[in-house]
Amino acid sequence: MTIKFLGTSAGWPLPRLGCNCEICASNDPRDRRLRPSLLVNNFLLVDPGPDIYHQLIENSPQKLKAILVTHAHPDHVLGFYDLTHIYNKEGKLKIFAPQEVINGIKKHFEFPMMNFIFIPTQPAESFELDRLKITYFEVEHTKRPCFGVKIKGEKLVSYIPDFRKIPKSSQAVCRSSDILILDGSSLGSKGQVFSHISVIDAISLAKSLKPKKVYFTHLGHMTGKHAGLEEFVQEKGDPKFHISYDGLELNL
Repeated sequence: MTIKFLGTSAGWPLPRLGCNCEICASNDPRDRRLRPSLLVNNFLLVDPGPDIYHQLIENSPQKLKAILVTHAHPDHVLGFYDLTHIYNKEGKLKIFAPQEVINGIKKHFEFPMMNFIFIPTQPAESFELDRLKITYFEVEHTKRPCFGVKIKGEKLVSYIPDFRKIPKSSQAVCRSSDILILDGSSLGSKGQVFSHISVIDAISLAKSLKPKKVYFTHLGHMTGKHAGLEEFVQEKGDPKFHISYDGLELNL
């Protein structure tokens, strides 16, 4: 089982336009981040954001079979426009998501989305997809419905890029993951908004969920450079905590 982080920024990419802060001026390629997206086993895409063209151009887009969507905010769905044109691909892309998320996706686009097959799913009810077992579970983010996804193959991966709170019932779904991927929009209260948990609070939450490894994604503008962040989360957490970066591939 392989997972590849195609993008790891928050709602806007890093560096930000016109900014010269230490993150935006960094020469470390790990500090250059596109909008959050994940590729699983080269065929399953999670969250096609606005940068998906650039993220997939060297990642065999014709191999895509299915897409999962955590929620219908623009930084997670605007890439559907580019996915309407994938050449040398057989069949339509299947979109598996709760009905509320499907409704939100369609509100973003005026054109008929004929190149996709939308398949509504029920939160907390698992379904099979090419030897992967997928489960959506509810999380609290904004008023718009938002979900995490649990992907079980040889290992168990839980992906929750946007949230401020995970209900107890959903914590039970993602407990004891091999890889737990969490919202890293802000380090602490500086730069934090009401709809996102901070890295500090997420470390405490993650410890209670007992994963084998934790990766933070959806890194915001007020977090810090990758190298310092990696040291920070291991100091405040322990050696199983890490900061993801664009292009990071995990073979599980």
